[in-house]
Amino acid sequence: MHLRIRTAATLAVAASFIGLVGLAPPVSASQAPQTPEGKYCTVVVEPVKPGEDASRVKSRTCSDDRATAAAARDSARTPLMAWYEHSNYGGGSTIVYGDYGPCDGEGYVLNTGLWRLSISSFRTYSNCDGQQAALNDGITILDYYGYDTPYVGDRANDDIGAFKVYDA
Repeated sequence: MHLRIRTAATLAVAASFIGLVGLAPPVSASQAPQTPEGKYCTVVVEPVKPGEDASRVKSRTCSDDRATAAAARDSARTPLMAWYEHSNYGGGSTIVYGDYGPCDGEGYVLNTGLWRLSISSFRTYSNCDGQQAALNDGITILDYYGYDTPYVGDRANDDIGAFKVYDA
């Protein structure tokens, strides 16, 4: 019975994510990766609201200094996910915080914005042990589970337009 419930929950999350793949604009292979306005960023998001496809960004701060970017975070916010420019959590990074607590079954839907051509590894926190990555082709969705992904794989490397993070 537990397997049936988990399968139904996974299918429900996948179905809710299908609408997301159209959010990431297609990019040509010739485009060079773009760097955000600093090597380190902090983003604060809301959960997805009814009628919306993605979490609204409440604030975004970037800096070439990790401490300056981290200082923009309010201690009451919950860390959800960190994106890294290189495999094994190297290079620049963006840390995404939820303004309404940890992941639940509904989770958060995160557009990667300028990072859509830069993510090679990621970590998740606060019950966000299920992740679905929508690639920039607008079709492909890849599932990840757990909290640490030291390399997203050759297919997804530098090609993730959005994530759905949730409590699997």
